[in-house]
Amino acid sequence: MMRRGSGLGSAASHRSRESLPLPQLLENKIAAQESEIEQLVSDNRGLASGHVALREALVAAAQDVQKLKSHIRSIQTESDIQIRILVDKISKGEVDIRASDSVKKDLQKAHIEAQSLAASRQEVSAQIHRATQELKKVHGDVKSIPDLQAELDSLLQEHQRLRGTFEYEKNKT
Repeated sequence: MMRRGSGLGSAASHRSRESLPLPQLLENKIAAQESEIEQLVSDNRGLASGHVALREALVAAAQDVQKLKSHIRSIQTESDIQIRILVDKISKGEVDIRASDSVKKDLQKAHIEAQSLAASRQEVSAQIHRATQELKKVHGDVKSIPDLQAELDSLLQEHQRLRGTFEYEKNKT
């Protein structure tokens, strides 16, 4: 490609070229094209190196994206594991709470039963005390049986004597 203003297209250069011999004209034209080709080659090299740098940056960015995606998956997996662990702990805690509620109810029932047993024990203790008192009284009575028996025998003898006297007095009259 030729640049504007250079080459055979402009009127000023056209007149000056006409005054030059044809081989010189062709040499100038070739030199201008050569200069333009060198500029295009230089521009192309710059664009090519820029293209290579952009491709390398694109590859590096793609690798970074893959690393980030991998890291995100790792974090999500770790987060999912931690969430599962917490859910399991919560479930176990709920089971423990339900079990402790059951144990609490059992303890309340046992406490009520213990209070009832304590009241029954006091009642039985009172009954035992009364029975012991009665037993002591009966035991005292049992100890006095020989004395009572002797008194009874004495009373029987007196009764027989009085009866004998009564019968004697009755027959006398």
